[in-house]
Amino acid sequence: MMAQSPANGAKTDTAKQKYLLEYDPGVLRVKGNSLPIGIVVISDKGVRSQTKGFLNGTDNWSKYKTDVDSGSYSDGKIKIKGSGNGYKKGDSLTVTVYTKKWFLGGRGKWLFSQKIPYNYETKISVLTTGNFSKAPGDHVQFGVRTYFDNKLFSDKWAPAKKNLKDFAFKLDGVHISKSKGDLKIDEDPTKISNDKITVMASLVKNPAITDTLNVLLDYIANYQCYILSNGAGHNLNVTAAIYQDSIINAQLLKIEVNDAATGKTYNYLVNTKGGSIAILSRGADGSDGLNGLDGLPGIPGSPGTVTTTTETTTNADGSTTTTTNTVTSAGGDGGNGQEGGNGQDGGAGGNGGNIVVNYSPAAAPFLGLIKVNSIAGRGGSGGRAGSGGRGGNGGIGNPNGNAGLNGPDGRRGFDGYDGSNGAITFTMVGPVQ
Repeated sequence: MMAQSPANGAKTDTAKQKYLLEYDPGVLRVKGNSLPIGIVVISDKGVRSQTKGFLNGTDNWSKYKTDVDSGSYSDGKIKIKGSGNGYKKGDSLTVTVYTKKWFLGGRGKWLFSQKIPYNYETKISVLTTGNFSKAPGDHVQFGVRTYFDNKLFSDKWAPAKKNLKDFAFKLDGVHISKSKGDLKIDEDPTKISNDKITVMASLVKNPAITDTLNVLLDYIANYQCYILSNGAGHNLNVTAAIYQDSIINAQLLKIEVNDAATGKTYNYLVNTKGGSIAILSRGADGSDGLNGLDGLPGIPGSPGTVTTTTETTTNADGSTTTTTNTVTSAGGDGGNGQEGGNGQDGGAGGNGGNIVVNYSPAAAPFLGLIKVNSIAGRGGSGGRAGSGGRGGNGGIGNPNGNAGLNGPDGRRGFDGYDGSNGAITFTMVGPVQ
């Protein structure tokens, strides 16, 4: 199937030939797309010929010069640049075709001009990737499907900042993740109304085109509340109660974790059918001791002193004989190496925090869903002992000097003590109903 552009502006030349422009209707005519086109020539006797490429004809494009007012032409295709970011309903781009002027440059003789209507958006739909976790803190991959007037559509997916710039969003109970650019359900369930998150998208160029996605949460997740410390573990006060959520028809554990060190409270809702929560207070590991410094080497012994003497004697015949004598003294002894430094002791690990869980009687059957642990920090490793310095070499002489003694190694640091795990207490609060 081929689409013929409206013939407004088309012209019959002096040889009674008619020119028409056809394009591929299966390609969206929107900014950034490449649209295959073809030129059809009909003679006064009804003989039809067409260009190579999209129309599979025999006519060469080389005899035409093609201009596009809101794009560019190359190799049988129009690259649509568009004209701003306005809504394109009723708008079009114009293609003008000339004969190729072979000499002196220029476009040659005008043959015809035709308009190609832009496709325009008619509706949008917010998309997700099928099944996804529906609990606070979970990520949701999402996108937007855009439908056009010719029934075609295009899909664009997060990351939102890169691919979804054409849409504006209003979000409730969910936000755009800074790290991934997808949707992240708010972590605090007390700030989510009626167990529901809402994503409303609108087309920036036509805000009247909107779609809204509503998702009910089910709170089925394996939550983790890990409180890590730079020293001793934080003491945690946990409350656990249960209630029937009539909106999603589920029994939920309502968990509050209060950090005594920071005063911050963490809130959770846990579905008793499939959900759980792990609560941890951990002390910091002790710091490792610094390594001892290696001792400096001993200074080499000085070389022996060389002394030269000359002696002249008179022979019996009256001639003289000169004798040169060279004497080298003993070399100096090398210096002893310096003692290696002791390694520093490792720091003690921090104790784990104490955790108290206060639970209502109704929550008692579900305590197995609450995993509580207090972990002490490990002691730091002792520093490595410094190596003693090597003794200096004896100086060269007659005889050579003695080498210095190697310095003794330092002491390795002691490992730090591990901390102690904190106490964990479960206490029922309130009378049994």
